[in-house]
Amino acid sequence: MLLCGISFFTFCDIISFVMKKTLITYLFFILAMSLFITLRVYAGKIAIEEQRSAAQLAQNEQEEIDKPGVPLPSPTPETAPREDDGQISPVIDDNESLWHGPIKPKAEFEGLIPRIICWGDSLTVSLDEKSAFPDILRGLSGCEVINYGVEAENTSMIAMREGGMRVNVKATVIPAEPSLIPIFLRTENNGHVFFLDNGDGGVNPCSISGIEGELQKLNGSYYFIRSKKGERVAIEDNTQFKTHGITDSKEGDILVIFAGTNDLPDSNTVRNIISLERKMLEAAKCDKYIIVGLTYAGGIPEIDAVNEAMDKEFGDHFVDIRKYMLNYGLADAGITPSDQDKADIRKGEIPSALRSDYVHGNKHYHRLLGEQIYRRMVYLGYIPAFEMEDEEDI
Repeated sequence: MLLCGISFFTFCDIISFVMKKTLITYLFFILAMSLFITLRVYAGKIAIEEQRSAAQLAQNEQEEIDKPGVPLPSPTPETAPREDDGQISPVIDDNESLWHGPIKPKAEFEGLIPRIICWGDSLTVSLDEKSAFPDILRGLSGCEVINYGVEAENTSMIAMREGGMRVNVKATVIPAEPSLIPIFLRTENNGHVFFLDNGDGGVNPCSISGIEGELQKLNGSYYFIRSKKGERVAIEDNTQFKTHGITDSKEGDILVIFAGTNDLPDSNTVRNIISLERKMLEAAKCDKYIIVGLTYAGGIPEIDAVNEAMDKEFGDHFVDIRKYMLNYGLADAGITPSDQDKADIRKGEIPSALRSDYVHGNKHYHRLLGEQIYRRMVYLGYIPAFEMEDEEDI
């Protein structure tokens, strides 16, 4: 009986202890939920106020744009509008003579008509083989122009296709008969390779140890098939994988490199782009080249510093097309600037009338870019001068 009594009281004590712990836990839960709900309500109020403020700011800005006769900012040496077209020119341009008027070459053209090889991303891609700047360049120069633009690629990816960033093959065996074999590709720094993700762009036909073939990408893996029957060959580790862009490179080619937009560089990381572009020129053994400056100010806040660094590095080979389009683009395209165009220029953005979306240019953009690259090539003595035709003639 005594044992039973003790057991009973012990059981009751346990039950009482558990109930107290449960009650305390429940109270903590209630307090935590109350605090959470209070914070959510407070955060919601803040979000609503921020939305109202943003909406009011946007409305005020639109009202400013829509007001008739609203004066533009007072002209300064940097923002003085051109009197002949009424545009706002937000940057000083010391190269006006390179953009307009008779071209006075600093070197005379000599030799055979060269090829022009354009390396880039979606800003170089041609959808119809007549409207992109390489197509315009072909019509103006009379040269063979090869377009190696592939969308969504950064400078490293472009350099892999061109040869400026070496790509190696891990040790393997290529059989005598043409058959699809898996291969493992890595950059010289053991980085990933991105061939064929968004287009060929000069990858095929490719070559491994002198054996020409085709690279394919299936389910995320790379495969190689030789073009014709030959001897069975054992490939050593770190043998260079050569794209068509590498093997087809010729002495005298002119390179046009328009790369870096997808890197979204700043004033520091632009050095990586410059280094890769230098390696591309070295790989092609090229001393005739044009480097196109970046235009996407919305994604590159330090775009002025980025383009200045490239200008300092490449000098007359550098075409600061953003500076040109901000100063002269609309007038040279024969477009009267809208209020939106003026607002874009104030922000340092390419005018909407020259763009197809937030980053890509339309037919006017590409026409102007093609013309200015052509003018710079004539100025540098790379190609002979021809009279530029009207837009509707090309």
